[in-house]
Amino acid sequence: MDSSQWKSKLPILRILLFSLSVVSLLIGAGGATAHYLRWPKPTPPPPPAPLPISGEWTPCASEMQQCNFSGTKQVRFGANGIYNYGTFTGGVLCANSIFGDPINGMVKHCDYADIIGPTPTPTPKLIQTLGNRAHLIGWLLGMLFLLLALLPQPRELAASLKSLIGLKTAFFLFWILFFVVSHLWNFRTAAWNGNGLFDESANDLGYLETNVIGHPYQAAWYHGIITRETLFHYYVWGFLKLFGFNILSYEAALFCIWLATFVFTLLLADLFFRSYIVTSVTALVFNFLPFAFIYTFVGYRYPITTLFCVASVYLLHLGFRRASYLALSLGGIAAGLCLASSIPGKQYVLALMTAAPVYAVFYWNSLKRTTVWTSLAVIVYGFLAAATPILFYIIFNWALYRYYEGAYLHQFFSAVRGTPAPNNLQYYVTGLWKSFFAPQYWSRLLFPDALPIPLPYYWLLVPGLVLALWQKRFEIVLMATLPVLGVFVTGGPAIEQRLLLAIPFWIILISFPFGGLLKLRRWPGVQIVACVLAGLILLKGLGPSIRYVYSKTKNPFEVGQFAQHQVAVSRFLKHVVAGQEHPGPPHLERDELNRTKGVADPSYDTFICQNDAFSIIHLFLHDYNDDKILSFCAGLPFSSVMTEQEVWSANKKAILEYVPRGKDLKLIWERQPQAERIIKMFQSLHELGTEDSLSFSFEGRVRTFYVLNVPGENIPQFQQAVSGFPATPDPNALRTGEPTMFQGGKGARRGQFDSPTGIAVDRNGNVLVADTNNGRIEKFSPTGTFLSVMGTKGTAQGQLGAPNGIVLDRAGNIYVADASNHRVQKLAPDGTFIAEWKGPDFGFFGPHRLAIGSDDSLYVVDQGRARIVKLNPNGQVLSVWGSKGNGDGQFDDHTSVAIDPTTNNVYVADPRNKRVQVFDADGKFLRKWSIPEWGQPVGFEDLAIDSQTGRLYASSTHLVSVLVFDLNGTRIGNLTPKPPGKLEGPSAIALTDRKLYVLNMGGNRVSVIDL
Repeated sequence: MDSSQWKSKLPILRILLFSLSVVSLLIGAGGATAHYLRWPKPTPPPPPAPLPISGEWTPCASEMQQCNFSGTKQVRFGANGIYNYGTFTGGVLCANSIFGDPINGMVKHCDYADIIGPTPTPTPKLIQTLGNRAHLIGWLLGMLFLLLALLPQPRELAASLKSLIGLKTAFFLFWILFFVVSHLWNFRTAAWNGNGLFDESANDLGYLETNVIGHPYQAAWYHGIITRETLFHYYVWGFLKLFGFNILSYEAALFCIWLATFVFTLLLADLFFRSYIVTSVTALVFNFLPFAFIYTFVGYRYPITTLFCVASVYLLHLGFRRASYLALSLGGIAAGLCLASSIPGKQYVLALMTAAPVYAVFYWNSLKRTTVWTSLAVIVYGFLAAATPILFYIIFNWALYRYYEGAYLHQFFSAVRGTPAPNNLQYYVTGLWKSFFAPQYWSRLLFPDALPIPLPYYWLLVPGLVLALWQKRFEIVLMATLPVLGVFVTGGPAIEQRLLLAIPFWIILISFPFGGLLKLRRWPGVQIVACVLAGLILLKGLGPSIRYVYSKTKNPFEVGQFAQHQVAVSRFLKHVVAGQEHPGPPHLERDELNRTKGVADPSYDTFICQNDAFSIIHLFLHDYNDDKILSFCAGLPFSSVMTEQEVWSANKKAILEYVPRGKDLKLIWERQPQAERIIKMFQSLHELGTEDSLSFSFEGRVRTFYVLNVPGENIPQFQQAVSGFPATPDPNALRTGEPTMFQGGKGARRGQFDSPTGIAVDRNGNVLVADTNNGRIEKFSPTGTFLSVMGTKGTAQGQLGAPNGIVLDRAGNIYVADASNHRVQKLAPDGTFIAEWKGPDFGFFGPHRLAIGSDDSLYVVDQGRARIVKLNPNGQVLSVWGSKGNGDGQFDDHTSVAIDPTTNNVYVADPRNKRVQVFDADGKFLRKWSIPEWGQPVGFEDLAIDSQTGRLYASSTHLVSVLVFDLNGTRIGNLTPKPPGKLEGPSAIALTDRKLYVLNMGGNRVSVIDL
């Protein structure tokens, strides 16, 4: 085909390709609509029924926030016990649009839990599946067909490529090589040597694994309190798939972004000034600017926004200068991708929207040309083509998209309106000043000891700003200043990410004076003096910058935010979690961020409490359920953000909520002073497992870990023992090696029981158990450790035949219903005999349970006589009531009595009559209510009252749970221990400090239920 034939067919081909671009974008728009609306939805389906879960619900988000987790979970959304349920993988937005509104007018929240059994896989509707695919494919094809439609003719394209062979290309290749070599300067000893990672970078990589990989394409996801765009993550994902999921591959991807930003900045300088000298100045300032140099390897999504921004500015200028629709379309596409890449991208769009009418004023006559409007249409269409996914996300998630910035704007405008200190307008002015001029400012996370712009450069930057305005480079001025305005409005936090966008434009402004000086040829003397002065200023800024950068490459710990030690501990502990119980020193591995391939699942589950890693260790353990493993420390490092008490509470919570699944349990604590007391507490349970230690050395720092391995068969006992630990870690309260009441066991040794039937708690939290068939009372610490024994089997004073109920008065004296000896004995706190009482007329016959009134009066369940006997503290009879029968005030083998101290009402368990009866303090019948579950003989039913919450707890050996009522008899629910704990013939209960101790006659042990 000759050139004339090609030209005749070219317009038709361009129209066809452009039409395909439009159709593709419409398909993408329809796909986005289907994706976000889950369309069609003529009638919402009923909310899914909840699936069976293991463990307890874990709070994860408030309404309109993202609930994040690993794996597939059951999630509930609602409030006040009213919920809608759903099954999700990796996270879900906590919103009515996802779950429906379970309770109108209330602020709701989300909780998640593990699902028992196989996880159901939701089947998406066909229209939604097609929409997910069309969303991405239509977007990519829309941009591709647009570029193909605007490609120059083959001869023009070949000529353009041929023009690249020349001195200028060699010049640019030199500076590219210079950039690469200088940034690999002292690479092995630099903070970015592949062994360090910025915490926020780890957060972004975790976001890649949680919200991007394995999910339909979406331009952004709401994550915590901020919308995180995904364009950067898809780019990084490609690098990781090619070169391995590791830190070095990630840094290589970041390096390429910043190298491309460097190249486009040089291209823009060359386009503006057409001078090798000025472009070289631009290259030197950019290359050694501390802010830019360090951020080459820092990562997360903001640098890619800078790349798209400076690329768009260059391509738009190139397109207008050469009348190239291809360059203009690429400039528009880059602007759309800039918006889609991160929140600061809006600043570039704002700059374009501001600069466009300003340019229109200065170049009014040019608007009369059709080519100008065509050029603008190409730019706008390119922008819309690239920005379609993010625009649809914004349309359907407007409240989420603006939430993060909206909070800052609200605070700022409140300050403008006169908010008093400390958040007044002065706070914002001070924050801006410190950001740019304070010698030490820790809000500059990566370079707190360096300024964003070295002070000497201001002597070039300010004149450059004036020259740029004079030469009508409005977009350059806007992009150099809008990010600064962003720092001002936010008051100073997250300085770097807000200023990254301005770096290339600051450097272009610094180059403007050099470009102007080279034009002073009419006055050579002035030109020489001015050039020398400008050169000295340049050296004054460049010299310290080079020295600063060099100093940061001599020691991997010079830039503390590149957390070398956090990476090391994460690498080391990942191997332990994966099944290598004693791994070697940590080092870089090809797929270190993924689950280890070719290794069988370990025979144990792991809980870890380490010193300093946060997002980084979550990233390394992501594929192993990091949330569960690190819940041992509430997902946090304990050294900097957690108190000893918080660690202790998190340790206990994780262990008690753990659901055994046929594996051993490995508990790991890093040895630190603030962890030693906690470790000692768990060392008291070493007989239930085996102790071990781990250690490794990295860059001169030795880190050691205490390990407790609990075999699978001992986990229930271990959990029972942990449930009895005190609220605060106190090793002095432990007696290492002594048996615990939570283990128990049938026998007569210390800590063992034989059909126990009575339990009480003293004011120090110690637990007393009536070991009935062994004729004694055993005393345990709050952690369950055996302390002492009182009494021996017999009939003498101080001896016990078959002790049943026990209570304590305010002085700590112990009252025991000695059933087989038909008496009540009063003992001192140490068990010394004080007195015995045989009861009123005919004496006691098998006294069963006891209760103490607010005035220390003693109530005795005289079971054999079918009566209640009330005694004063000296044993004198105050009143007696009851008889055998089923009428009001009568009893049939009543078993327990409890007193409500606020009213002094007396509650009596009357199980054979299947009821609880209520009397006043003198025995007058008040009311009753039925308990249908009772009625079988020898149930040893017991009662306990919590007057603060107005609840009554009722047990029976024939039940596997404790019944809960209010004090009027209304049934509230049932209580059982947290799995895998269970009740085995509960024969007595005692209440104290929001804990319910349950005595298990069948299991010969004590359980505890947290209320």
